[in-house]
Formats: sequence, structure tokens, C-alpha cells
Amino acid sequence: MKLPAVSTLSMVLVLVVGKVAAEADSGSQGQTVTVPPANPSSTDPLPFDEPTVERFFTAVKSQLRCGYPMFGVPSLVPLKLSYTLKTSFDLLSLKKISVMASNITVHGLNEFSWDPSRTRFTRTSATVPLSFPNVTAFAHTSLNGANGTSFVELRNVSVRLDAQYEEKDDLLYVTELSGSILLEDAKVKIASLFPKSAKLSKIWNKAIGKSLPILVELFNGGKLKIEYLSRLLSGAKFYAMNTINNALNSHNLNFDRLVESMVKFADGTSDSLQCDETAAMTGDEIVGWLRT
Repeated sequence: MKLPAVSTLSMVLVLVVGKVAAEADSGSQGQTVTVPPANPSSTDPLPFDEPTVERFFTAVKSQLRCGYPMFGVPSLVPLKLSYTLKTSFDLLSLKKISVMASNITVHGLNEFSWDPSRTRFTRTSATVPLSFPNVTAFAHTSLNGANGTSFVELRNVSVRLDAQYEEKDDLLYVTELSGSILLEDAKVKIASLFPKSAKLSKIWNKAIGKSLPILVELFNGGKLKIEYLSRLLSGAKFYAMNTINNALNSHNLNFDRLVESMVKFADGTSDSLQCDETAAMTGDEIVGWLRT
């Protein structure tokens, strides 16, 4: 299950690798001969320097506050979406619920860690696992006309980001973005779920929270089909891929030049792509794909 914010975040995470340098020495008549490295296969795993990648992610956490205004990406800390969700469902045949959610705000996207042991880079693909201890979303909600502020707290979120990319005419292009998300636990408070019974609302909020990890796992495995959510995620992926490829093209980056750029980003050099947090976008520029 891919989240919009996660798709955006993958813009700056997806291609972080260390440079590949290999030399083989052989002795001949007392002389040392340096053999040029063979070109690795595009599918061979590439080594990476963990301290450099760690510095990169530290820089990313700061960058999320700024966003990338030059590419239309606003601040993601917090992420604000000016989008109104409208849907309805039957609560176990007990109650017909019409839901409207707006002014959605997501906190916690800059608090994450990565797992080097499960990270993999090649010249054509990347897999990066991330862990978020706490992601919380607030929204103004209306249930059958009863208004209130609802929230969802996701605890110990494991995210796997996958990307496929290729070079053409000395430029790098992302051809596919995917991934998955798993939850350990969730807490839900839907305002005015049962306006006349606070006790019943508490029971159902707890039940919904406990069921979320199971529902997410079913969605990941394709055993749960939610057409509306599938359309939403498809739009998010389209937006993310266009944003990434626009950035790669704008800076004339192929795979090797991107690696150099990411190292500069990690080291915070003056010619890196980091931006000043005072220039952070505070509007809702990210919601264009949500209107599709």
C-alpha cells in the first residue's frame, strides 16, 4: 500500500548509492599491475557506504521541512492536503455512514530510520526499507452531518520503497515506483461516530484501530480491493514519477552524476540541491494529483 506522502518522499530517497570502485592486483615478475574494473551487470548489487547514506537521510529529514519549491513539492513537515474525501459505507449492516474529511494534516514523516541490511541498489533498481515510529493524521470530518476533528495514529510503520529506472540518451528516468506498508498498531478516534453513545463510539473506534493492520496487510497482498483508494494511489504514483523525472531531466542527471549529486547532498556542499528552510512552501501545491 503506497501513501501519497510516501510517494513524494521517494523522490529524494529512491536512488541513494555510493560510488563503485574496484581494483584487482596481480603480481608478475616482481611488478604490480592494476587491472581496470570490469563493468558490473546492471542487476548486480552495488556496495554503498553506510555513514554516507546515514548523512544523506539526516539531510533528507531537514529537507522535508523545506520541500523542493523548484519542483512544486511543498514542505512535508507537516504535510497539509487541501483535499476533501467523500464516501459512504455500511457499518456491519448496523448503520449507514456518509463520511466527509477535509483539511488533512499528517505529522511524523521526518522521523524515520533505515535498515542497511535490507537496502539494495543496482544500476536499474533500488529497494529502501524505512521505519516510522509514529505517523499521525488529523482531519476535519463530518459523519452524517455531525462535525468534529478525527485522527488516526499509526505506530511502528514499516515502509518498503521500490524503484525501477533506466538510462536513455545519457539521462536517467524512473520507469516504475512501488512499495508496501505494514503497521504494528493503530489508534483511531472518529468524531461523532455514534453521537448519542460515547461508549459505543469508543468501542468501535478501538475495533477499527485494531483492524487497520490486518486490512493494510490484506490490501498489500491484493486480497482487499478498494477502488477509490486504488485510484488515489495511482494518481500519487503518477505525480511522484513526473516530479522525479522532471528533477532528473532539469539537472541533466544520469546514474553516475546522480550518485555524485546525492553525495554532495549528504555532505551539504554549497552546490548541493539542499534549499533554505526559510524558502519552504506553505501552500497546497502537492494536491494537484488529488483532484484527478
